[in-house]
Amino acid sequence: MAIQDASIARDYYQGSHRRRTASRWRVRRDVLAKLVLTVAFYAALWRATSMWYGLPANFDDGAAVDPLPMKLMLYSLIPLSGLYFLLEQRQFLRTFSRISPLIGIVAISCLTSIVFSIDRGASLKGLAAVIVLAVPPLLFRARYGNVEAFRILGRFAIAAAFINVLYTVAFPQFAIMRGSYAGMVKGAFYHKNTLGQFCSVSFVCLLSTQKQGRLRYSTLIRWAAMLCLLALIVATKSSTAVVLTMFGSVMLYAIRIIHVYPNRLFRSFVVALLFVLVGFAASFIYLGVASAVAEAFGKDLTFSGRTNIWEQLLPLIWDKPITGYGFAMFRQPEVMEEYVKVTFDARSTHNTYLELALNIGIPGIAAWVLFLVTRLFKKMTIVESDREESGVRRKEIVIIILIMLGSMTEAGMMLAPFILWPHTVIALSELRPRLLANRRPREA
Repeated sequence: MAIQDASIARDYYQGSHRRRTASRWRVRRDVLAKLVLTVAFYAALWRATSMWYGLPANFDDGAAVDPLPMKLMLYSLIPLSGLYFLLEQRQFLRTFSRISPLIGIVAISCLTSIVFSIDRGASLKGLAAVIVLAVPPLLFRARYGNVEAFRILGRFAIAAAFINVLYTVAFPQFAIMRGSYAGMVKGAFYHKNTLGQFCSVSFVCLLSTQKQGRLRYSTLIRWAAMLCLLALIVATKSSTAVVLTMFGSVMLYAIRIIHVYPNRLFRSFVVALLFVLVGFAASFIYLGVASAVAEAFGKDLTFSGRTNIWEQLLPLIWDKPITGYGFAMFRQPEVMEEYVKVTFDARSTHNTYLELALNIGIPGIAAWVLFLVTRLFKKMTIVESDREESGVRRKEIVIIILIMLGSMTEAGMMLAPFILWPHTVIALSELRPRLLANRRPREA
């Protein structure tokens, strides 16, 4: 009897020990997984900005757009994503298990464009960079939710704001542009337009529509960073960045008014009405505010020669309307030099929609735009019970709108491994954190 009791006791304690060991391993695995994803997320944000020391102030100096440290940072995202896969295989696969059919069409268009690309090597590298840069933000958003993801975006925005102000003061020979852009601030970025785009979206990320509680040091730091972002926006002399900042700030508070009404049917009606009104008002905004801002910076309604570029590129779409010229092709300087003849150095199409139509064809860009519009409409009409998550959702809506508007005058703002691609991935995602996955599943 004593022997039997001892055997039962041994089995009990061994089982308890195994449970405690498994529990400790799960805790350590969760901590390690969050560390890996956080490091990868920050690395993706930094790589997207391409901020670095010593980028020349004059393009004629022949600097590489992608310095070696930025390439190494991009490559580091591959083993970091692989390590997370080993830690949480089920969560990794769940993130990519629900893909919108429209994204599937875009993916097929991208792959088809590579097959018929005028430079398959460059197209493959471009698509690989887009995928590698999108994976960490998407995994983080799916694992920890949009609130945690926007905390990371906010911290990065604060750090980048202070870094660029200090960099401009300490190294004006690099931070203030020369040549045709003389006097315009680019900070640690490669171009002043990318700094302006980043500051516009970052300013919206740091805005708060919630009632402020007791004043904290973190709030003062956030306000100081927002002032730095506004100063940088003005210093870039980017009319697009100024208009986007103004429009984004107004939209954030306007959407809050819509979200006061909990009825989803009513929201759907209001959103549909807003789409119509915004469509009619766009021309007036363009002729009014955009014109005034452009003239204030010594520019005109031709967007500093952009329309000349568009007139030469638009007919090319119909030469290859289905397959395009190849993914990322019209981001290559030699391709732009071949097809665009202007008095200045045209380094991009200055229009993301035009660029994508040329790169992946009309079906691809049509599916992508339809995905943006449907996802935007869905986010605007959904009823969210959690106040903090609802506030972040409003920021996602504004970021999507700003990126769609900015894409009209800037290239590389979507489906490109550049400045706002991680923001775009997070804003468009609808995945819930793992604990809510079974209760409210969403599409990726």
